[in-house]
Amino acid sequence: MQTLLGWLLRQVFKPKAAKMTAAEGDQAILAQLRHAGADLDRPREVVHFLYVPSQEASRKAAETLRPHGYSVEERPAADAAKKPPNPFLVKATSETTLNPWAVQQFRQLFEQLAATHAGEYDGWEAAAQP
Repeated sequence: MQTLLGWLLRQVFKPKAAKMTAAEGDQAILAQLRHAGADLDRPREVVHFLYVPSQEASRKAAETLRPHGYSVEERPAADAAKKPPNPFLVKATSETTLNPWAVQQFRQLFEQLAATHAGEYDGWEAAAQP
């Protein structure tokens, strides 16, 4: 999973490259998963990373996500001291199929949570093989 994500991040964030929108980045990830042989009609684990400014914001975000079927882990970010103003990580995991509609739906949910809790949605990752 990290190898594919690492490669994609290097492709998306090449120096002097035009900045992609979040939606374009999502579509690039889907394209790369297909290129790696992923059958996106098969459910797979998708992991989301939401950074928030406080433990209270982390708790509230987790409370919002659980009824949507997410398994949620709340903890200080690995580099919390270097992560102001959002030193708390809400790591949310679900089993889902990856199609443009589903990706758009979860991006809206996580971006809304980030806005509501003054945080940052740092994106998602999924393995090519479930």
